[in-house]
Amino acid sequence: MRTFFRVAGFVRPYWGLLALSLLGNALLGAFGALSMAVVEPVLSTLFGIRASAPTVPHSATLKERVFALLFGWLIAPEPATTLLYLAGFIVALFVVKNVVKYATGQIGIRLGEGIIRDMRQLVFSRLIELPISYFNRSKTGELIALVTSEVGMMHSSLLPFMVTLVRAPIEILLLLGLLVTLSLKLTLIAMSTSGATLLMIRIARRYLRRYSQRMQHAAAQYTSTLQESIAGIRVVKAFGAEARMRQRFWNDLQRYVRSAIKLTAINDMVPAIGETLAIGALAVVLYVGGMEVFAGTMRGADLMTFLFALFAIMAPIASLTGVPGQIQRGLVAAERVFTVVDSAAQLRDGDRPCPPLHRAIELDSVSFSYDGSSMVLQNVTICLERGKKVALVGISGSGKSTIADLLVRFYDPSSGCILYDGIDIRSFQIASYRRRFGVVSQDPMLFNDTIAANIALAKPDATREEIEHAARIAHAHEFIMQLPDGYDTPIGDRGVRLSGGQRQRIAIARAILAEPDVIVLDEATSALDSESEAIVQRAIAEVLCNRTALIIAHRLSTVRDADVIYVLDHGRVAEVGSHDELLARADGIYAMLYALQTDGIRSQ
Repeated sequence: MRTFFRVAGFVRPYWGLLALSLLGNALLGAFGALSMAVVEPVLSTLFGIRASAPTVPHSATLKERVFALLFGWLIAPEPATTLLYLAGFIVALFVVKNVVKYATGQIGIRLGEGIIRDMRQLVFSRLIELPISYFNRSKTGELIALVTSEVGMMHSSLLPFMVTLVRAPIEILLLLGLLVTLSLKLTLIAMSTSGATLLMIRIARRYLRRYSQRMQHAAAQYTSTLQESIAGIRVVKAFGAEARMRQRFWNDLQRYVRSAIKLTAINDMVPAIGETLAIGALAVVLYVGGMEVFAGTMRGADLMTFLFALFAIMAPIASLTGVPGQIQRGLVAAERVFTVVDSAAQLRDGDRPCPPLHRAIELDSVSFSYDGSSMVLQNVTICLERGKKVALVGISGSGKSTIADLLVRFYDPSSGCILYDGIDIRSFQIASYRRRFGVVSQDPMLFNDTIAANIALAKPDATREEIEHAARIAHAHEFIMQLPDGYDTPIGDRGVRLSGGQRQRIAIARAILAEPDVIVLDEATSALDSESEAIVQRAIAEVLCNRTALIIAHRLSTVRDADVIYVLDHGRVAEVGSHDELLARADGIYAMLYALQTDGIRSQ
């Protein structure tokens, strides 16, 4: 119930639409019962039995009083006139009913789409606030499924259920009242199967929940496979893995289908058995009521009206018996969604804005572990002075990129601290602190938008002049102007319409436009060919002029001009110095790496 009420909380901003929707559904329930009740005066008129009179005597039965109240004003002295009035009333009733039905449907669409929009916005907003560590242990496809199919399941299962709980009970109660008015005895016989149906619903509920969980997990899994296959299509094709990915996707679909079949089988079993029991009760009603008609204790018109009403009451009862399956699917989806919404941020936000850098950023005896066991960094101390170019070098896995992630505060150190002008960075507001950094990675992420929009990502209010100025510094303006629409040229998913060097220069321009205090270059040229690397290196040289920079590189030739070079080895700082100082240590790690990269003459 707690989960259900949390979902229902999304309705609060739309209480006006909800009230209109509930009113419309209540009216539809009443119209449904009234359309069955009108059968009695029609049959009575056709069979030559006056259904009711404009004035009701004191000795009238409950049935006579009810039908006189509802239809007495339609009864005329002549049967033909009465039939004409009843026909007109039926037409008017269904015209009004369909107008209300259409209006209620439109209100329901506005209500439902507004709620599902708010749900998706909340989940997406929460997702992008979560730390990098959350995404490291989550599958992208599952997160996509969460925002799309899981939220959709919440909406389609729980919110229509709220509507069903209004229309169906009102229609059932009114039709039940009509049945009791016509014959209490036959009503008790007809309702004798209700207990068995409720027992089946109770038994089926736990199975519905189990298979709902399995089905939605399988849906998330095949969505993840789909996303990975499309994102990595070049790798899939390069290694001839199409058949393997097809099989993997097929297996995921099979698991989904098996769970869906079992869920549907159980979900459909309850109303099917319930309807069978109801038909059995209907047959008994037909026999017992027929005997009463033969005995003269019940009118034929009343029995026919009773049977019509009994058939009519089955539809809303069936809709209610289908509610448990809807609820279980919706609750399972809601619990998965709220697991993300309730996820701890892990990084505690500070309460002070981050000022411009004046002196230095220092990693003071920092150690770090991703999983709490194996340490990636151990007792690392690094100083990044303002206006200096500091380089991190070392073999893969030595901890270079981890230091960059800690510096930008994607993670917090397991021990030690990072000081910004002598102040622990954890005391700063995260967003304010990160605005002091501009990051250019090895594989820059560009969005399926225009070049101008990608450059202005961190500064959406930037003028075209500011965007072009940043592009000129990054040596990107020339190739941009050669594109069909210049800065307004769409670049495709992940910038696929640009070359690697062009994407890298766009990323550099993006970092420059943000006017950061510190530029972080994480393997910014390692994936480029020689020609592109030379162009990007010129752009980087111009960008780093009189700027504070942290440069992470495999190619040591790119860090020759760094003021300080830190050599990392297995998560520790092994050597510190300038390029010349480190080369002078003939037996040092840096000297060995440099020799291997330049002429390959040094052996182990």
